Amino acid sequence: MPESRRVKMTKRLIKEAFIELLEKKPFNKVSVTDLCNTAEINRSTFYAYYEDVPMLLREVQDEVIAYIPTPEKLPTVMESLEQFFDNMEKLFDFVIQNKRLFNVLVIQSDSDDFVERVVRAVLDRYPKEFFNEETLSKEYKVLFCFHGFIGIFKQWIIDDFPMTGRDFAELALSLAASCADYDIYKGK
Repeated sequence: MPESRRVKMTKRLIKEAFIELLEKKPFNKVSVTDLCNTAEINRSTFYAYYEDVPMLLREVQDEVIAYIPTPEKLPTVMESLEQFFDNMEKLFDFVIQNKRLFNVLVIQSDSDDFVERVVRAVLDRYPKEFFNEETLSKEYKVLFCFHGFIGIFKQWIIDDFPMTGRDFAELALSLAASCADYDIYKGK
């Protein structure tokens, strides 16, 4: 059953308080009491939606991961490549609009758990053929590309988005394609 408007508003309030707290202190120092005080809610309200703070973090991360686009087919022709860039532009525009959230999840985080979840989600969502995985060395190239992407993604956030979401998508795919020996225009 879909959440009511009141539930959505309360959860949004809790999540906003959570992000505010994460901007000030590490995740392992955020308590339910802190969240309740910041969100100006009762403990019972928090526990009506979440078992604990890690469950809240997991939900916030899941919502972000849900934005990762899934291609309908491999980008081997210009139409699907254009569609791929459109989807990636939407994702990166979402990042720009939610800078505070990405700053705490990716930049300020004292753990790489979220980044690793994103990498696993992408690997699960895209067909193996997209990455041209034929050998262990190809798989390692793909992982190298992902972690290289994470590096420039972090810098893009730190630099306060010096290029548009579309330009960043094109740069990232171009670098990933050359890194993995994958010709995005020929599907090789």
